[in-house]
Amino acid sequence: MGIIDKKKIEYVIGIDLGHGETSAAICPLQWDTPVEQLDPVKDLEMGGNKKVIPSAITILDNGNAYIGDSAFNPEILKQADVHVCFKKAPKDINGESEKLMMRFMQEVYRRIRENNSAMLTDDNHLVYIATPSGWDKPTQDLYLLMAKQAGLPMGGITKESRAAFVRAQHDVTSGLGKYIEKGAVVFDMGSSTLDFTYMTSNSKLIDHGYDCGASFIEKTIFKNCEENSPAIRRFEEKYNRLTPYLLFEARKVKEQVYFDPTLKVKKTINFEDFIDDEDFEDDRFKMVFQPKELNALLEQVGYIKKIEDAARDFANNHIHNAPIYGVFLTGGASRMDFIKPLVSRCWNIPESQIYRDQDPSLTISQGVAEVARDDLRTGGMDKELEDAINQLQNSDTIYNTFIDKFCYALWDRITDEVGATVTAFRDAEEDYSLMELQDAITNNVQEGINEVVPNLPVCIQDAITENTQDIQSKVERIISHYSSQGMNIPKPKLRIHEIDTGDVNMDDVINSISEKIASESENWTGAIVGGAIGGAIALLLGGPLAWIIGGAALIGSWIFGKSDEEKKLDAMMKDLDKGERAKVFDSIKDQWEKIQKDIDESVYKAVSRNSEIKQSINCAVFQLLQGYKESLKKARILID
Repeated sequence: MGIIDKKKIEYVIGIDLGHGETSAAICPLQWDTPVEQLDPVKDLEMGGNKKVIPSAITILDNGNAYIGDSAFNPEILKQADVHVCFKKAPKDINGESEKLMMRFMQEVYRRIRENNSAMLTDDNHLVYIATPSGWDKPTQDLYLLMAKQAGLPMGGITKESRAAFVRAQHDVTSGLGKYIEKGAVVFDMGSSTLDFTYMTSNSKLIDHGYDCGASFIEKTIFKNCEENSPAIRRFEEKYNRLTPYLLFEARKVKEQVYFDPTLKVKKTINFEDFIDDEDFEDDRFKMVFQPKELNALLEQVGYIKKIEDAARDFANNHIHNAPIYGVFLTGGASRMDFIKPLVSRCWNIPESQIYRDQDPSLTISQGVAEVARDDLRTGGMDKELEDAINQLQNSDTIYNTFIDKFCYALWDRITDEVGATVTAFRDAEEDYSLMELQDAITNNVQEGINEVVPNLPVCIQDAITENTQDIQSKVERIISHYSSQGMNIPKPKLRIHEIDTGDVNMDDVINSISEKIASESENWTGAIVGGAIGGAIALLLGGPLAWIIGGAALIGSWIFGKSDEEKKLDAMMKDLDKGERAKVFDSIKDQWEKIQKDIDESVYKAVSRNSEIKQSINCAVFQLLQGYKESLKKARILID
């Protein structure tokens, strides 16, 4: 599609191309509408007034393709094979199953366009598709490329577990939002696999799948019929390629049984309805189930125990018995009546905290559409945020701001100490010498530095806050957007004491930096006092206060040579009366701007030239930002 102007996009379509069934949903973007007034997601008709179709495709020799129930039309089946259960993790875009999947994607999208031709144009919508939670990034990327090559105007992909969580939270009646902070599981019963995803506010998503999808049930139903019907066995010998059709009929019986488990289900399959063969014109078989009879069969063949084993294994070995406070059932097969009691039993959770959508077959497509709308309306910020944080992590920006703030805090305190000490020197009732003034300044400056150094975490925090204002504002906007959709999202704060940095104790790191600076500061004091105040006193001795030591003739040798150190010392040691001290004060006052500038330069050089301190602070900042990124991922703001 080239470069997309997202503001021209009016709709997003979420498609769940499942192993067993396919559905789609649409959301209007309504760019200028307040989030709380957005229209709800809407399911799309997929043909024959159905919102869910089987993931099945039949391709004729002339190139025409039929999908869903149409693929099982007896007239179509006479011309070509029906393909089912063809979805798998892609490996080669030129592979046969991948080509088949791409054709199915193309036909599903074609049907959506045909059924909504008045609403959808070539450039007013984007498509998002779901991928199994267990697929890694390269597999997801290949799947996205397949969809683009199939001609879908792709906006992106979303993991099924994220779509399910978002969907569950958007439905405030589920109550799942309040459980996610403590620990919640998406239980996704698909056709090929049973997938679990665990989420809590202080851990990453934990995904794991088990090979006990619900297609096992129709295979069991059909196998049972096969064992009791010689006609089916004869049919398979002659028409093996039509076995998927019989499995499809068994699947429809399964769905009928679980649509209302209190009713008896009976279905008769007449072979003459879909083949023109005298050998089978009087042959038929029946599938009959009394209430609870199918469950008993599944218990007998060990299928229900297999699901129980999967649930217990996930709890024990993948989330290590972490607390589960809420469960969200999704996938068409999750409506089976034995699932809720099984989950309650295995995870020791009351059935009132096990939630299922009204139609779990539509959960993922609805969730994908809603995730897409939320992500687009908040600017697709997952990528923008991560890039911005990465840039800060790999630059000196925060360190440079820290240096400015910390040096200013030191300068401000040191100049205050110098000014206060010189003022006290002037106003004292007793006589004091210049040496005592210089010693007092030195001691007070060191004390001032010692009191400023513990504020180092505040300076680091202020530097982080100042340089992450845009990032944190975007996060706030995202959270407010998602929260108004009924989602309970924790609000990650980029604060030193509130960010989880894994095994790194950030308080210890910051304390060690403070200790390092404290030990270094003893060297700074001499440089600061010597450079600023010592220089000022030397100027005093050579100028306005030359009279103190008896005439200007001696001053040159005291300042520029070392021959009269004793006389210089005598001058420094001489007690000065109130009038003399007032003259010292006035002389320093005249030099005050220069003294302040000298202090500023001395402080900056002392702090900024220490490469070890710089490395330590940059490392601490990197860890903090890494912890922040992880907390955003847990809040489902940063996606894969």
